Amino acid sequence: MLNRVKNCRNEINCQSIYNSSGICFDYFRIIFSCGRTEAQLSNNTYGITFMNRTYCISDLHGHHKVFMSMLEKIEFDPSDKLYVLGDCNDRGAFAYEIYDYLEKHRENIFLLKGNHEVMMRDTLVNGDWDSPNGRLWKQNGGKRTVEQFMKHFNIDGEYSEESQKKFEEYCRHLVEMINALPEYIELTVNGKDFVLIHAGINPEKTLYEQTEEECVWMRDWFFLNKGLEGKTIIFGHTPTVNIDSRTKYGIWNDPVYKDKIGIDGGLANYEEGQLNCLCLDDLSVVSIKRKEVEEG
Repeated sequence: MLNRVKNCRNEINCQSIYNSSGICFDYFRIIFSCGRTEAQLSNNTYGITFMNRTYCISDLHGHHKVFMSMLEKIEFDPSDKLYVLGDCNDRGAFAYEIYDYLEKHRENIFLLKGNHEVMMRDTLVNGDWDSPNGRLWKQNGGKRTVEQFMKHFNIDGEYSEESQKKFEEYCRHLVEMINALPEYIELTVNGKDFVLIHAGINPEKTLYEQTEEECVWMRDWFFLNKGLEGKTIIFGHTPTVNIDSRTKYGIWNDPVYKDKIGIDGGLANYEEGQLNCLCLDDLSVVSIKRKEVEEG
């Protein structure tokens, strides 16, 4: 069944998944103790379902092939959980495929809201590229995303009223999906408390006072100040090489406050960028260089 579960006591306590409107999306607590061998677990001798590993990635930006390669590399299976910290669209060419995959695997892959999802939503709500929201999204890769969506529904080819209708329905669906996404998730793994978020927090506010804008756009003010007492904040949004060039696109651990971990490897921003995957069970990291996948 699960060939990577060791003899262990593992605890995952997902305390709350909130968006800025205060809606709690989920609450679960899973505790298991096992003293079984891997062979016994593989044969499911005891008929028990165990949770496996908990992972985080961020800022896929349309790089579907790299995403699939990462899932294969970590041997991701239905017993694992993956948290995607926003920004699946723009810049890369396969945002549709990423969103489609995430929606088909909602039972164990969870998407958080990123600033690129917010820009897309705010533009699709009124469909006006010349609005301030539309111009902002276009400047940040939105044009490529819309062109990809149109190509998928054959809008860029011979005009079809049916294709146009499907495209518009899909855009409405995206708006609804993005509105329902949480801005942050609180999670406890193996007794360690984490906050998962796209960009960061306003350090002058409590976690529960954060606005959507702060959660998806925060940068320097967040990672140059103390975070949350007793919690480690896992975030994307800012490529780690922009925080400290010595990371070389790898994981950034806050050297001062030791309460933040940045995981954005600049996959969409830099030729040498990579996708980082952080395992919350033991804080191990797996990375894949974009050029190794897309040019290999």
